[in-house]
Amino acid sequence: MTAPTRDAVLDALRGVIDPDLSQDIVSLGFVTRCEVTDAGAVDVVINLTTPACPVKDLMRDQARGFIEALPGVTSVEIEMTAEVKGPSGPARDAAKGVKHIVAVSSGKGGVGKSTVAVNLACALAQTGARVGLLDCDVHGPDVPMMMGLAGNPEQIEVDGKTKLVPKERRGVKTMSIGYLVPDEQPVIWRGPMVHSFIRQMLTDVLWGELDYLLVDMPPGTGDAQLSLAQEVPLSGAVLVTTPQAVAAFDVTKAISMFRQVDVPILGIIENMSGLVLKGKVEGGEAGSEVSIELGSETQNVVLEANGVFHATFEVFGSGGAEALGQKHGFPVLGKVPVDPGVRAGGDGGEPIVSVEKEGRSVAADALRAAAGRLAQRLAVKAFSSLPILD
Repeated sequence: MTAPTRDAVLDALRGVIDPDLSQDIVSLGFVTRCEVTDAGAVDVVINLTTPACPVKDLMRDQARGFIEALPGVTSVEIEMTAEVKGPSGPARDAAKGVKHIVAVSSGKGGVGKSTVAVNLACALAQTGARVGLLDCDVHGPDVPMMMGLAGNPEQIEVDGKTKLVPKERRGVKTMSIGYLVPDEQPVIWRGPMVHSFIRQMLTDVLWGELDYLLVDMPPGTGDAQLSLAQEVPLSGAVLVTTPQAVAAFDVTKAISMFRQVDVPILGIIENMSGLVLKGKVEGGEAGSEVSIELGSETQNVVLEANGVFHATFEVFGSGGAEALGQKHGFPVLGKVPVDPGVRAGGDGGEPIVSVEKEGRSVAADALRAAAGRLAQRLAVKAFSSLPILD
């Protein structure tokens, strides 16, 4: 049987549609190599806009299926690559090698913003993306502890100027005031000093070439947020909240602040979104119903095989993130349940996404999914047509 032509393979690949851009991967220029031998062996490279694409495997499998359905195909090799594109516009003066700078912010403290920022960074790095994490919370720098790092950063001379080398772990380059002052020493700075620090962290740190630089902001809407927005054109901001009404109320102030300085909101992550209890009723029959109590709340749950049950208690309320997203027009990137492993990972310097494999922790999986959705949002925002295959 005659091998298919290259054009036939490309036509087949037009059946693979990018769900975010609503176009086929050939028209988008994602197919950067397409070779067919006389024996019917097909070799294809599909270059996506982010290595963290949540539907990467689905698109690969669809492409394989369409090619294998062609008469004369004897084998199929598909390589998935990615090239993150930065936003259009003039090059920035600071952090020149960084394609996307994203603020991770909240309207109030205590919602797990730093925990989310650290896990998002590690999750993005796991996909192969080049990631940095800048701790701008000068009064409460938590990134060093959460990343399991300490000590002064290395300093080197570059073009006659002293530069700081980021401390790196889990594939994430990090910088924090916590590396520069003793743990017990408070940082008592006014606004101009905070502004100067943020500028220095962007201009005097050797970030190198990065796809994403996440910036862990201090709580609220103060000097640090305004300074960052003034220093660099941000690709956007991710907001972190808990489900309770008071946290969601405070986030509205952060939304207004970012919009006043023309920083787009990429989405919101709801942390502490329910407490999942898993247990077992000895002798319980699958399909039977039992009552599970937590404090004053009671839930009726249906037993699974071997009497196993799962019950979710909304200890901090529910619906806060969805209400904000619907009101202000941005998506919920993820909902992370209460999990002792999240706290333990932060305290021990081992972020939960780095120690829990997929499918073993609902919280870790939720954080990975949120990182993928964030990367999607950035890719769609920055996308412009890639070179079309000749």
